[in-house]
Amino acid sequence: MAKYRLIRQQPYCCVPASFSMVLARRGIRPDSQAKIGYELGLTLPPEKGLKRLFPGARFSAKPLSYGYGTRVGNPKYSINSYFRRHKLPFKETYLAPAKIHGLRETVSENLSQGNDLMVCFNNKKLYGIGDWGHVCVIVGITKSGIRLLDPDNKPYKITVKASRLMQAIRYHGKKNRGGLWIISKIKK
Repeated sequence: MAKYRLIRQQPYCCVPASFSMVLARRGIRPDSQAKIGYELGLTLPPEKGLKRLFPGARFSAKPLSYGYGTRVGNPKYSINSYFRRHKLPFKETYLAPAKIHGLRETVSENLSQGNDLMVCFNNKKLYGIGDWGHVCVIVGITKSGIRLLDPDNKPYKITVKASRLMQAIRYHGKKNRGGLWIISKIKK
């Protein structure tokens, strides 16, 4: 499997940054996080610094029901809509927490098939700070756990216990799109 290149996230852009890492691994030069975020429904708080970083972005004084960030659960802003708009031969399959039977096995199977895995979880449940959703790329499995490439954490490559990651996924829940986002090539 080709290696991932770390792309550090801009504010509220863990999804665009992680998605950019997947696109780059697939040999596709990603757009800016601001452009990808816009296409994935990124909504931000009305802070001056953010307005300068994200000209033309959506801003809301009150966060959406699940907070600020992207809206990939909405079909209009989904990763699959992004693939269709850009005529890319890939699809995203969402695996909700209740559908993940054996996280290590699911990760191993998908990585062996050449699929990319983005994981959405509650940040506080995994890292102990920040009660919000977060997305990383899963890059491997070791004896001690699941290897993540995190666009907003130091160290950026970390290994977490599968049970702890699964707990953070479940806590974030299907309603907030906690789970695995599997990116695979469309077979012709």
